[in-house]
Amino acid sequence: MKALKYEGKPAIVRDAKVTGLLVAVNKTGKSYKVQRDLWVGQRGRKVLVKTVRHTLGGTEEMTLDDARSRATAVLDLIKRGIDPNAPPPDPSADAGAWTVRRMYEEYGADLRARACSERTITDMMDRLERYLPKWTPLPVAGIRRSQAREEHRRITVDHGATSANKAMRDFRAAYNFALKVVDDPDALPGNPVEAVTFNKERASNRVLMPDDLAGWWKKVQALPNPLRRDMHELGLLSGLRPGTLVGLRRDWVRLGDRAISIPRMKSGRSFDLPLSDRMLAVVQRAMAVGDVLFPGAPWLFPSRSTKTFEVIATQVWREKSLPSETGHILRHTYRTVAQRTGIDKVNARLLLDHTVPGIDGVYIHERALFDTLLAEQEKMTAALVALIEPQIVGGGAA
Repeated sequence: MKALKYEGKPAIVRDAKVTGLLVAVNKTGKSYKVQRDLWVGQRGRKVLVKTVRHTLGGTEEMTLDDARSRATAVLDLIKRGIDPNAPPPDPSADAGAWTVRRMYEEYGADLRARACSERTITDMMDRLERYLPKWTPLPVAGIRRSQAREEHRRITVDHGATSANKAMRDFRAAYNFALKVVDDPDALPGNPVEAVTFNKERASNRVLMPDDLAGWWKKVQALPNPLRRDMHELGLLSGLRPGTLVGLRRDWVRLGDRAISIPRMKSGRSFDLPLSDRMLAVVQRAMAVGDVLFPGAPWLFPSRSTKTFEVIATQVWREKSLPSETGHILRHTYRTVAQRTGIDKVNARLLLDHTVPGIDGVYIHERALFDTLLAEQEKMTAALVALIEPQIVGGGAA
C-alpha cells in the first residue's frame, strides 16, 4: 500500500483476489472501498437499483487481509439486496410496526446471534424474494390468514409443493420471532400460517441401493471433468453435506494429520473430517488437478463462473447424467452403508457431524476420539469401495 501515491489526480486500484474491493487514492489519503451493483426482486426478474460504493476505512486503519474479510461480508449484503449505506432501521420501532422484509432481516440477525449457518439465512431471504416479493413492503400485522392460504396455493401451483411449504415455514418462523419480541402482544394477531394446510411431501431420505452403486460409479467415471469426478467420490466416501463439500478450502486440508479441518459446519461447530487412505489420495489428486486447471485457487473443487468467468468455488453438485444421484443422497447412502457395515452408532453420527443425543452428547469429545474415527473411516471406505468396484475387490473380471 505504501507504493500507492497520489499523482495529481484521484486513482482507483482494484484488488486481484476479491472482486469488488478497491483502494481509492486521493489527495487526502487512501481508503478501502467496495463497489457492486445492487439488484432487487425475484430471482430471474431482478431489477438493477444502483451501483453501491461503500467505504470500509483508511489503509492506515486496517490490513489488506482485514479489508478483504470485511469486503466479502459487505459484498454478500449487497448481493442479497441490502444497501450497506442505507440508514439503520429505527431500533425503537416495535415488531408490531415491522414490514415483512424487516421481520425477515430481524429474524436473520437473531439466527446469526445463535450461530446458525449463513447459508440457512441466505436461502431464507432468497425464498422471500422469489416466492413472496409482493409481501416484502407490507406491514406484518396486515398479513391475514386468508392471504397465507392463498399464497401457499399459488406457490404450490407455480413452483411446487415443497417450495410452497418452505416459504410458509420461513414466514411462520419469522412471525413467531416477532411475536416473541413484540412489546405490545395485542399489536400482532396470531400467526397467519396457522391456517395453512401444508402439502404432503415425498420423503427425502432416498439412498442409492448397494446393488446400484457399481452402476453409479461407472457414470461418475464417465464425467469429462476430473475435479467433478473427485468431488462426487469424496462426497460418497465422506458423507459430507453437499454445500460443505463444494466449499472445501485447500488451507483446511491437513495431509500430515489425515484430516480436513472445517471451521464451521451447519451445526455451528468445527469438524475434523478423518481421511482414509483412499480419501487422502482423492484429495491429493484434486489438488494436483486444481494446480493445473485453476492455479492459485483457494478451493479444493474450484470452478469458473459462467457469468463473470472468475474462478469460484463450485456451486452446483447435480449432473445431467446422474439425475437425483448426487448431493444429499450420498449422505443418506453413507449412513445406510455404515449401519450395514456395523459401524458403532455413536461413531457413525460423529463421522457425519450429527449431534449425539442424550448424555453421550455431553461427555463425548470427537477430537479425543480422532484415531478411533479414522479407523472407522477406513472400514467405511473399504465397504463403499467393495460396492462401487466389486470386480477389483473380488479379484476377478466383471
